[in-house]
Amino acid sequence: MPAPKIAAVEFLDALPAAGAPGQARVRVALDAGRDSVFLAATYDRPAAWTREGGGFWFGEPTLYARELNAATVRAAAEAMAAELGGFWLRYYRASPGRPSAVGLGSARLDRVEPGRAVLEAVLKDGREFSMFAADPDWWREELERRGFHFYFGPQAIFLKPLDGRRARAAAKAMAVRDEQLFCRHDTPRRTLGEILDAFSAARARG
Repeated sequence: MPAPKIAAVEFLDALPAAGAPGQARVRVALDAGRDSVFLAATYDRPAAWTREGGGFWFGEPTLYARELNAATVRAAAEAMAAELGGFWLRYYRASPGRPSAVGLGSARLDRVEPGRAVLEAVLKDGREFSMFAADPDWWREELERRGFHFYFGPQAIFLKPLDGRRARAAAKAMAVRDEQLFCRHDTPRRTLGEILDAFSAARARG
């Protein structure tokens, strides 16, 4: 599938001052008449969201940027359009679903490493999901350490502290809010470190 062409990038909210933390919704218009609207946020925002959420946070796919400005977001949108025939723009555009009709069966952390882990969740009908979990402070420090100007791709569930109790609480809340979130966070047989390594390699090739 050919990569879509970007016609315009529009901010739907006011941008923070240069170098300041913040978030804003972004509309990416494509030349074929379609568009994708999603949240863009600086690397430190998950820590605030997690505090506000009582120790965990998950949500819609978010574009993360070291600095939230027009040049960085435009470069990220171009990369999203170029990769996998524009898959990430379609992924970020997906509409929300409905609460789970069956509910959460179990949830636990696996492959725990400093600052990150895999959250294994099973719904009561037996469906299993493997999702990334991360400490929000580790997330910010890791993206900065890797020198990323932006990150898009598979999303993490943020936990503070990164423990089994918070993992179960987050998974239960996901089931109550929107069962589709399990599918959108599902990244089996991969770790967050591997995903970030692949993202770094893709940017180096570009």
